[in-house]
Amino acid sequence: MFTLADVAIAAEQPVPGGAEDLVMTAAHFDSRRIQPGMLFVALPGARVDGHDFIGSAFAHGAAAVLCARHDPDQPIERQVIAAAPQAAFERLAGRLRSRSSATFVGVTGSNGKTTTKEALAAALGAAGSTLATDRSENAEVGVPATLSRLAPTHRYAVVEIGAQVVGEIARYCGYAKPDVGVITSIAGAHLGLFGSIEAVATAKGKLFEALPENGPAIVNADDPWTEALRRRARGPVVSFGRSDAADVRVGGELLADPPGTRVRITAGSFTGSVDVPGTAGAIDLAFGAAIATTQALGVDPATACHGLRDFRPAPHRLRLQALPGGGLLLDDTYNANASSMKVALDTLRAVSIPGRRIAVLGDMFELGDFAPAAHQQVGRDAAGADRLLCVGALAAEIASGARVAGLQAVDLIPADTEDSASIAGAVDAAAAWLRQELAAGDAVLLKASNGMGFARLADAATEAPQLSAG
Repeated sequence: MFTLADVAIAAEQPVPGGAEDLVMTAAHFDSRRIQPGMLFVALPGARVDGHDFIGSAFAHGAAAVLCARHDPDQPIERQVIAAAPQAAFERLAGRLRSRSSATFVGVTGSNGKTTTKEALAAALGAAGSTLATDRSENAEVGVPATLSRLAPTHRYAVVEIGAQVVGEIARYCGYAKPDVGVITSIAGAHLGLFGSIEAVATAKGKLFEALPENGPAIVNADDPWTEALRRRARGPVVSFGRSDAADVRVGGELLADPPGTRVRITAGSFTGSVDVPGTAGAIDLAFGAAIATTQALGVDPATACHGLRDFRPAPHRLRLQALPGGGLLLDDTYNANASSMKVALDTLRAVSIPGRRIAVLGDMFELGDFAPAAHQQVGRDAAGADRLLCVGALAAEIASGARVAGLQAVDLIPADTEDSASIAGAVDAAAAWLRQELAAGDAVLLKASNGMGFARLADAATEAPQLSAG
């Protein structure tokens, strides 16, 4: 909670009379997300300017607005002008962080950030009131939006931190000031923006460098970059993973009815398991990271494990849905890179179903010069499926890799990924293909970068006529 005076100070403006009496509960940059008592932060975007929605924010109940220019048709006394609203928003977030007594956990990594954040929120929530990043708001506007929701009752805060360039994480940590750092993995996400896997590791490792002298660092024992990350930690290191080398050891067992995963956890003398309906993939690693973090913070593992029973997976992240006739939908449409594609394809191969295993794969974005080879590798990894549909501008590379690896049941739907209409048309064609192709008992994996709009395909997978007939 904060006041209009806090906003004025962050904007480097004089504090108006009565500003201490106007209390706000949170801030957001999307006028559609504004609720009564919130601060609206008007920021220019790639397609729209937030200043055009100041009136809408007030109509939704905004208590005040932080902006670069007034809307003359709205209450002037509740519009705080800042030369750079984004910088003012970050200063406000830092001000709120500095007076919070909560323990802050920063989470980053190439894969699994959001799932790990949700697992941490559930595990820590069993030990005390916990704030966590909403959705995947992990960048320059999302991090301060998270901190704006801090309340005096919060004992813990879990802040998801993303990056597309070296230095971005250091910037966020400059005002979020994490007490504990969690790095889930180092892989080729945003490789075209970073330029190399070494640059990815350097960028993610900034989280550990930002920790206080005794701040615990949580690492994936099975990741090849772990030793390099350990050297950048300033405090104790606790590891999680599937191997015996991990301090917190985990494993996952796919469940058929209802579909989901049983996660087994061993932490010192503690052993336990948690059934997680409706999700698969690296959920065991996310739970391991959560238990390792709570262990570093002195939370009883039984308490943390009990909290994990309240875990709620984020949408479109290797979600499992039973289909008629014993089939299964694997919806992993939120995002994709080569390593997360492999995890999803491995899961498709591992599920127990009476029918075929079908993969519908689309382009992975932000890979730059690495894109053709990465898509070829995905195709080779997909060769274990019974049937493959490739959609996008680089779909031909996926198809080529699969055929070279021995899979001939491959279909292709090209698209210009610079043209939203072309993407939409390709996804429509993929939906029609699915409705025609799927039969009772089949398992289908849907996966691509978020910009491909594959989330719409989940409905098509459940509407196939053959499924209804079955």
